[in-house]
Amino acid sequence: MKLMNDFYTVEQVAGNDTEFEYLIALNKEHFIYRAHFPDNPITPGVCIIQLCKELMELRLRKSLFLKKILNAKFLSVVNPTVFGAIRVAFYKVSPSENGCQFSVVVYSGATQFAKLTLAAATP
Repeated sequence: MKLMNDFYTVEQVAGNDTEFEYLIALNKEHFIYRAHFPDNPITPGVCIIQLCKELMELRLRKSLFLKKILNAKFLSVVNPTVFGAIRVAFYKVSPSENGCQFSVVVYSGATQFAKLTLAAATP
């Protein structure tokens, strides 16, 4: 299930080929938040991982599947009513013919939500 343009939208992008950052707006009305959790919406970790993969697909202009989660640290919860927009910063991007490996920090201001290192491959 694609989350882009439903669960979140891309507001801004900046950077170069190896380090870049997206500003994304979360849809606090999305049905996922009704289940996770009704009175205290929290962005599921799996959604954070999925949106990172989707943003890398957007950057590389090709489909990817997540091959391996090399590192995943969830440091703070992302509540869309508190943090309507978050930043997704990619670094250590190593694209290859068959996919890529990349590290990501998800944050807003001084609050870091997640640090990830993911490996993805082309289908």
